[in-house]
Amino acid sequence: MKIPIAIMAIFLPVVANAVTMCVHSDSYVATLLRSHDGVSDTVDGNGGWTVTFDYYTSSLNTMDVSGHAACNEVSGTENVADGTLSTSTSDVGTNCWCAMSRPLVSDWVYSGAYSNDATCATSCATACANKVKTSMVFRTALYESIW
Repeated sequence: MKIPIAIMAIFLPVVANAVTMCVHSDSYVATLLRSHDGVSDTVDGNGGWTVTFDYYTSSLNTMDVSGHAACNEVSGTENVADGTLSTSTSDVGTNCWCAMSRPLVSDWVYSGAYSNDATCATSCATACANKVKTSMVFRTALYESIW
């Protein structure tokens, strides 16, 4: 997927200043402060997660950040992206990885390890959503690994 120059111009200052993430659409401009936690999260049975953030213009609006979770045998450093990792939700293992797919695509960020494959499979998406919702460090790792 090619990212238009206009979108890249939006995100490049974010990486440099590590202050905000701006997402533009035809109808609004949303600014998500990195210190601002999400207000709700959901997960589905296929490893997908969505976190909703509030933002303020002339009225209260919301914006969703969505992604996927995957378990595999590749370990990593917690809250750090791996630009070389290629995974899918069909992988099996004890290590939980999370990637953002909307509003833009990020590299996979390591969430942590579980004691067995089954626990990782049932817990990874929830862990990803929770970290995106509550952890500025984790969100920063996702935002800075956008490609």
